[in-house]
Amino acid sequence: MSNSTAYINGKVYTMEREGAMCSAFVVRDGKFIYCGTDDQARSVADETVDLHGTVVLPGLIDTHQHLYSYASNFEKLMLDHVRSMRELKDTLRDYAKNVPEGEWIYGFGFDNEFFTDSKAMPNRCDLDEACPKNPVLLSRSCMHFFSANSLALNAAGIDRNFKPEIEGNVRFDAEGEPTGVVCDAAGARLAALVPDKLASIEAKKNVLEKAIHELNEHGLTGVHPIQGKHVDLMEYMDAYQELNLEGRLTARIYLGYDELPNCCIRTGLGDDMVKYGFYKMYADGNFGGHTAALLKPFSDKPDTSGQANYTQEEMTARVRAAYERNIQVGMHVIGDRAADMFTTAIETVYQENPKPDPRFRMIHMSVLNEDIIQRIKKFPVIVDVQPMFIHTDMPWIEARVGAQRAPYVNPWGKLLREGIILTGGSDAPGTPHDPWEGIYAAVTRKNLSGAPEDGWYPENCISVYEALCMYTKSAAYSSYEENIKGTIKAGKLADFVVIDDDVFAMDPMKIKDIKVKYTYLGGKLVYERNKE
Repeated sequence: MSNSTAYINGKVYTMEREGAMCSAFVVRDGKFIYCGTDDQARSVADETVDLHGTVVLPGLIDTHQHLYSYASNFEKLMLDHVRSMRELKDTLRDYAKNVPEGEWIYGFGFDNEFFTDSKAMPNRCDLDEACPKNPVLLSRSCMHFFSANSLALNAAGIDRNFKPEIEGNVRFDAEGEPTGVVCDAAGARLAALVPDKLASIEAKKNVLEKAIHELNEHGLTGVHPIQGKHVDLMEYMDAYQELNLEGRLTARIYLGYDELPNCCIRTGLGDDMVKYGFYKMYADGNFGGHTAALLKPFSDKPDTSGQANYTQEEMTARVRAAYERNIQVGMHVIGDRAADMFTTAIETVYQENPKPDPRFRMIHMSVLNEDIIQRIKKFPVIVDVQPMFIHTDMPWIEARVGAQRAPYVNPWGKLLREGIILTGGSDAPGTPHDPWEGIYAAVTRKNLSGAPEDGWYPENCISVYEALCMYTKSAAYSSYEENIKGTIKAGKLADFVVIDDDVFAMDPMKIKDIKVKYTYLGGKLVYERNKE
């Protein structure tokens, strides 16, 4: 029999219920076998580790990342630091000096809404000026919008006569010429032309291993990577499986794909380390590009209500196809029209054939209304939210939707009060993957600078316990794994994190600054701060 280890003298928040605590637990064979007192823990263990009063929580789970896309950014021109059009051009110009003429340049991470000189998306003229001799494609941080120069547009065959797959995916100027700003499927068309520096499975594994270690640094022991093939957000189950077989995988993976499997598999196929999760659909676009599908026009662009990617009949048919195969369905819904459509699809397929536990996942749910909230509470719906959208979207979102709809933007407090289950994610690399920043944003409804003073629509603030549940027990529930992880309890997987402060007792403004001391996966130390 393998040795057991007692961890004693801790402040262990088990997360089974609010305020539930113990001082010690015992780990054997990757699982908790006892949770309780120091003396009892010592008596059933072979060795003892003194926690010296530090705070312990279950390992955190991010329910929405584009993990391979984040990992692949190690090979791209990173633009997350630029704060002006001028700085973007200068950065691109300097980078191009070391790139052979004619070779593609692929950049990622700018957010024009934070530019100090112009809020406009970079267009082909801007990029031609900075880099006329290389095809250039730059992805906005939201991963839905791209900027391309003339050489890139020519390579993709995007000219004045081009007809995009979805209307609005390519912007044209007054003369009918493409501006260089594209989104979604048109952006993926361009991205497919960029030579893949990570073509081999070994290269993919190496960058994924590096990225996952960064997640461990923040206390993450689980992640739900999401593929969005139509917007060039790929995931590779074989890479995760091989990392696991080689002992190099240090987080549990629950994958979402935007393609239905072409063989007879269902949600949950795999093991405790790598599982097939759900079918991910994209109902609409986003707020940044006015492509979120709204019931009423945008307040700052009243000539459009955004775009839905499906008719109601098409969406319902796709949801039904997965539902009938016992495959969990997750839907990207930003606008209230998109949310209304998915709610209608859920109502239709569930009432046709009620199943005991389908756990539909509504992803983002950025703007809602009372009707949709009251409808979804009647069905087995989980809402996957990304709290750091408060930081990224707050400067401009009210202008998009107007004062009447603004209280229903990211209305987490309203949803929880209605008994709807929420989970927490980052949407990395669109926003940082640090869950402590997400927990801070959910609790305070403030940006990372601490504004506004009272929080943005503070009636939608949630408690620290509720926010932590989003990243622990509720996250585990969303993947049908609440019986094996998400809380610290005998019989569950020994995924836990030791932090440097008491998240329940500290000033909520400082939650974003929490540092992880140790991260354990299945009782194995996978991150130690003082060794970094």
